[in-house]
Amino acid sequence: MSGGVDSSLAALVLKQAGHQIVGLSLRLGAGPDQAWRAGAAAAGQLGLEHQVVEAAGPFEDRVLGPVAAAYAGGLTPNPCALCNAGVKLPLLWEAASELGCEALATGHYARLEQSSEGWGLAEAEDRSKSQAYFLARVEPALLARLMFPLGEMEKGLVRRLAAQEGLVAAHRPESQDCCFLPPGGWDELMKQRGGIRPGVLEDAQGNQLGRHDGLHRFTVGQRRGLGLAMGQPVYVTGLDGTRAAVRVGTRPELTTLGLEAVEPLWYRPPRYDEEFTVRFRYSHPGVKCRVEPKGQGLRVLFTQEQGAVAPGQLAVFYRARKIVGSAWINKSIQPLRIGTS
Repeated sequence: MSGGVDSSLAALVLKQAGHQIVGLSLRLGAGPDQAWRAGAAAAGQLGLEHQVVEAAGPFEDRVLGPVAAAYAGGLTPNPCALCNAGVKLPLLWEAASELGCEALATGHYARLEQSSEGWGLAEAEDRSKSQAYFLARVEPALLARLMFPLGEMEKGLVRRLAAQEGLVAAHRPESQDCCFLPPGGWDELMKQRGGIRPGVLEDAQGNQLGRHDGLHRFTVGQRRGLGLAMGQPVYVTGLDGTRAAVRVGTRPELTTLGLEAVEPLWYRPPRYDEEFTVRFRYSHPGVKCRVEPKGQGLRVLFTQEQGAVAPGQLAVFYRARKIVGSAWINKSIQPLRIGTS
């Protein structure tokens, strides 16, 4: 329980259904770290037992450290996907099982579907709020222990029901991404960790166009904040983590034909002759693709050219609205251009 409207209503729905509920909240030890206090207040309003799960150590080791290192190395990590799979859900389930609980419920907007191949993740009914993408790294064995009571509800209905029930959380604003950031945001976090890496802005030929104050401020596809007057729109087309260099170019230079990814996790064994839909960032609508093994990883070929693919992000594979698997992107596949090899 984070104290927000989603986890509060999820708890109420289950309580009204006759389940015995214990409220659990994580204490991450980073950023404002107020969710456990709000969770305790929400549990109190519902008359639930509440416990705090200490997670500062695992959160540092599995999320903060890897995320800071990724940004310093020129990657664009996905903290929420790392946290859900590596900290939030496994630690909460461990605490729940020690209390004798049979399942772990959260306020995520996602659905679970069971088939002959086991449990799988699917998009929530409210596609605009679905969080299944951020859950795609959760271990398959854990899915059988999860419940998502809001998976069939629209966000507007959730707020209305919470207000009707008099929940204080009904009027809390939407939680923001990166709840662990200090007041100074990413700049402060990276400075604390010695991860500020200034460098050059350059074009595809290596010609220096300017300088920047920190590699962590950039991602592939970015247009704003470059500080360049080029006479035409330019975008970040690549990040060189070794030299802390930011490569910029025109929109056509962002064209990608596919991607390569590592550490694949599948909810069912893939058939490499079938067609999937892949989303390579949360806001991406998805594109049809073919997947083939490459070493210990994957090579993904799009059926249509796409725009920017950012190494470090998560590629999630779908069949219809059901998630089949995911992998971490380590390279984009771009068209061969004249003068390149």
